[in-house]
Amino acid sequence: MKVKTLVPLVVLIASLILIDHVAASVSFDVSPVKETMSAPPGAIISVPVRVTNTGDEPLGNLTLSLIWNMENGLYVVNKTVYVGVNESRVFDLTLKVPELPSGYYNVTVRGTLGNVSVEKKLVLRVEKEVLYSLSIDVGERYIYGNDVRIGFSLVSHSNDRIIGPIWMKVYRNGTIVAEKAEITYLDPGERWNYTLVLNRPKIGIYSVTLSANMSGVYRKVEKTFVVYRRRFTYRAWYSDGELKVQVRLINGSPVKGIEVTVNGLKLKTDENGLVKYPTTSPGLYEIELNLDGVVEKTALYVGRLFINYEVRGNTLELRVLDSSGNPVPNVTLSIAGPKGEYQAVTDGKGKASLSLTALGYGTISITASAENYVGSSLTIAVPSPSPTTTTTTHRTTTSSTTPSPTTTTESTGSSSTAQTGPPSKGGGISWSLLGSVILFLAVFGGSIYLSFLRPHLIEEELGKYYFVKLRAPRIIPIRNFRWEKGMNAVEVRATKGNAKIEGSKVVWTIDELEPGEEAILQVVLG
Repeated sequence: MKVKTLVPLVVLIASLILIDHVAASVSFDVSPVKETMSAPPGAIISVPVRVTNTGDEPLGNLTLSLIWNMENGLYVVNKTVYVGVNESRVFDLTLKVPELPSGYYNVTVRGTLGNVSVEKKLVLRVEKEVLYSLSIDVGERYIYGNDVRIGFSLVSHSNDRIIGPIWMKVYRNGTIVAEKAEITYLDPGERWNYTLVLNRPKIGIYSVTLSANMSGVYRKVEKTFVVYRRRFTYRAWYSDGELKVQVRLINGSPVKGIEVTVNGLKLKTDENGLVKYPTTSPGLYEIELNLDGVVEKTALYVGRLFINYEVRGNTLELRVLDSSGNPVPNVTLSIAGPKGEYQAVTDGKGKASLSLTALGYGTISITASAENYVGSSLTIAVPSPSPTTTTTTHRTTTSSTTPSPTTTTESTGSSSTAQTGPPSKGGGISWSLLGSVILFLAVFGGSIYLSFLRPHLIEEELGKYYFVKLRAPRIIPIRNFRWEKGMNAVEVRATKGNAKIEGSKVVWTIDELEPGEEAILQVVLG
């Protein structure tokens, strides 16, 4: 029994002696080479740690650790090293500094071997990092006539509050046209924004700069943009019961969204660059176009067509005049008769003719249409010709300025010849020929005067409108023109010169009208 009791006691004593021997043989010291270090956030640094073996056994598989206790958890860096007996060595542990606000942080340096560990403290100072970005939000090209909005922004990427001035400047062709400055501060991650509006800036090349000096760090960015005006062509005309205005670029492409005003009504061009203004009233129409901020004015006079007809034998002769009695060329005539439908176009004298043999006798409908004119329609009855005589009649549509009708009769019976005046004698002067030459020269000279030297003035009244059309001679201008007339007028408009109401009369003056140029006055009667 005594032997059995002594065995456990011997084992216990041996174990204590062994543990004491191991503890005595494992002895080391761990300490940072630098007790204080500093680095900016995000930097990767090497932390030197010294390990000294003070025992009589080598230190194998010794674990060196950097332990950083942060709010969101532990940050640990481990490294396994070996240190011989009586040896002192320095090991570098790599540490990436977290993105933290500036300040001082405690880091634990620990050495562990089995159940034995040694700890020391390291103070790491996270430096203040001034980091921010600038940006300008602006397009590259702007059409003249529109506002330009410029967005400025500054974002802080610093780990601490930053403060300083910010400058915004806009230059046009090298000259400053707008600027703004202010002082602000931003905490980490905050953004500063500002919007600058240029109201309808002029055409030119613009440079925009944004600069700042936040907590001693200066930065600058720059952008450029262009304000330009497109090159346009446009035309206005009247057809098919509508006044139309079309706007195109110089290359022929239609332009959508152009503002067009017709007699005060604002419209915008469609995808075909077109606006349509329905109307069946003749008169003067004022047109304004906003072409990329530049307002251009024009006017269109819409006339009215009048149809005259005359039957000569088996031919229907048509003539189209305007309200002033002038022939209108290039008028499209649609004629429907008993035998079919035909189309004709008036010549330079406003005339066209069709065969009644092809068209047929009876009821005939005629419609006239031309650009810049309100069309006209006419229905006539042409009786079949008599077997003995053919009578040619001339009829006109109602118009105060239409030439007087004429009637001629052709006889199909026997004919006779009559001669008047003295008989000509051989070798003498032909007085009839001389008279014809003199008459020709007089008529020709008068025509030259009327066409090339004399101004052409026409006045007409259509309902509540009174029109005055003035055309300068073909070879000389009109200067210091003045027209006035007593009438009850409530509104006046003119394509050229100055028109105004003075009491009970209208006065229209024009400084100069170029050769062949036309001007129109429209008076709205009360």
